[in-house]
Amino acid sequence: MTTRTRRRIATVVLAPVAGLVTWGFMRLAGTDFAVETGDGSVGPVDVIVAALAAGLGGWFVVRLLERHTRRPGLWWPALGSSALAVSTKGPTYLADDTTAVALTALHFITAIVVITGFETTLPAWRDCGTRCVCGRESRTDAAP
Repeated sequence: MTTRTRRRIATVVLAPVAGLVTWGFMRLAGTDFAVETGDGSVGPVDVIVAALAAGLGGWFVVRLLERHTRRPGLWWPALGSSALAVSTKGPTYLADDTTAVALTALHFITAIVVITGFETTLPAWRDCGTRCVCGRESRTDAAP
């Protein structure tokens, strides 16, 4: 197992841990996490499942970027932060006041772990050799 794979596994494991710890502190602070869907509240299992899904989904996207772009380190933060922006729409529609703020904070904490965790495993620039998987010819064999 490579160092890159170990770091990515650690990222997928740490995302739910960070979300659960944040959820626990917010519960201790008095947030009830009442929402207008499902059973009416966000519990620890919900936090773990959502963060695990975000981590595994992020890993899938990172692998696609590695295979199909020359600059995966440039694209990943932009895609990850766009996914965060889309994911924060749910708490704003499904919860009110402090619960919406708390759920948005959970999304941000999880996203920070996932985005930075995977970003550290990506090269800024990838040398494609003579033929690139992304379908572009390398400039090394092009005529001047």
